[in-house]
Order: sequence, then C-alpha cells, then structure tokens
Amino acid sequence: MSGSSRSVVILSDSVAMKLRLRDAMAPYAQVECVTSEPELLQRISRPAHLLVIHGVPPFADARLPARLRHALRDALVPIIVVTTSREPAWHLGRALITSGQVEDIILTDCERVDALVAAWSLDRDRCRQKVEALRLAHESAPEILHPFLEDLLLRDTGDLSVGAWAAKTPEGSRFALHRELSKVGVSPSRLVDVARVLNVVTRVLERGGARAKGRMAALPDVRAARRLLTRTLGMSPSDVTHLAREQGLEAVRERARQAVRLILRESDAIGRPASARRPER
Repeated sequence: MSGSSRSVVILSDSVAMKLRLRDAMAPYAQVECVTSEPELLQRISRPAHLLVIHGVPPFADARLPARLRHALRDALVPIIVVTTSREPAWHLGRALITSGQVEDIILTDCERVDALVAAWSLDRDRCRQKVEALRLAHESAPEILHPFLEDLLLRDTGDLSVGAWAAKTPEGSRFALHRELSKVGVSPSRLVDVARVLNVVTRVLERGGARAKGRMAALPDVRAARRLLTRTLGMSPSDVTHLAREQGLEAVRERARQAVRLILRESDAIGRPASARRPER
C-alpha cells in the first residue's frame, strides 16, 4: 500500500471530518489532506489513488469536479464527494455521476459514510462492487448487523468463509466470532451467505453499469455461484444476468434485497436480548 500512487487525497478544512475520513481509510491506503483548491491542484500533479471532496462550504461547488478533471487530464483518478443532503450545490449530483465528473456522492446525514469511503479506497478492480454491496446490505439488513456486514465485506479478499473471517478478527477464533454474533441473534454462516449473495449480484450490477450498448457480458455460471443463487434467490447466474438485461439493474438490486431479507428471516431473534429469545426446539 506504500507509494504516492496509493494515496487518497482529502480536500477539507474541517479537522473533525479529516480525522474521520483518515481513520476510515487508513487500513487500506495512505491518506493525505489538503485545505484549499490550489493546494489540491498542486498535489494532483503527482499520482493519486482517490480524491475526496468534503463538499460543504467553502468547497460546496458543483463546478469543482470539472476543474479537477481538467487538471487531471487523462489520469483515471476516481473523485467522490462527501456532503449532506441539505447542501444545494450537489442536488444535481446524479448528473455529475452520469457524466463521469464524480464517481459517487456520499451523504453524511443519510448513509454510513465510514464504510463507503473505506470501500472507495480499495483497489480499483473491486471498489465499485464493494460500494454497491455495502449499500445493498445497509438497505436490506437490520441496522444492528451493519457493522458486522461492513467488516465482512471490507475484509473479503476472495476467501469468503466463516474460518477466513474469524482468522481476520482481533481474537482470531471461530468461537469468539460465534459468541459475538450470538449477542445479536445471528450466526456467522448466515452473514457469510449474505455477503456471498451480495458479491455475486453486484458483479452483475458492475458489469451492467460498464456494458457496451445493447450487450452485457454474462456472469460466469460457476458451480459455487449456481448453488448459492439457487438456494437463496431461486435463480441461476444466467437468470440474474437475463433479469438485468430484460428488466434493468434496479430489478437485480431488488432481488438481492429480497434474498438478504430471506436469509435473515429465520434469525427472528436479531436485536433482542438473549433472555428474550425463543429457546431452540
């Protein structure tokens, strides 16, 4: 992770926000902070991994991303904006995303900012997929499970299993992981299933967002993905790809939300104290 090409550069004059964003992204990349637009323009003359604009005054300016893109020339550096839903400068943010001026606008009063900016600081070949997976997790799982799903999705490097997850926790044991999750009424294997479903589905969403006109690359119909989707969505990988092609990406998102809720439905003790849960039969 060393080297200027892996640096995330934050534009903000808020000490609190700079510390918050630095803490969120520090495990995944180097973080540098600048406090003015001229300083940022000077900094991006050298390679950067990601630019983060704290889009509140004095940086509440929807034209700022265009100026940065012009300065970056052909450098493919993602730009994200962290702001609030009350800031009028970014009310047309969807148009900025569609035009490619920014990759994302994260709302501090509506979203779990720390996890989303951490996902954007990941390697470019997986950050978009993880951002999509995190948003779907937040929309479909109970709030009490969000920290666990964030930890699982952000730590995932391809070996997504209970054992691999447990090994990456501070205690490093399955027993400790089971004990911690039993407090909120869910098993590690159930959350791993949720993460696997989100990973498979968001691969379709990522490919669909970058597809050529009129054509979408099919999701690889591998055995593990087929078994997982058949069990949770009642669909094959090719069915998911067909749904995206015929009904759009939002239909795929909704099926993913339904699948997550279905996986967690049997955990009806989620969020209740252990003493209030029904005994197992």
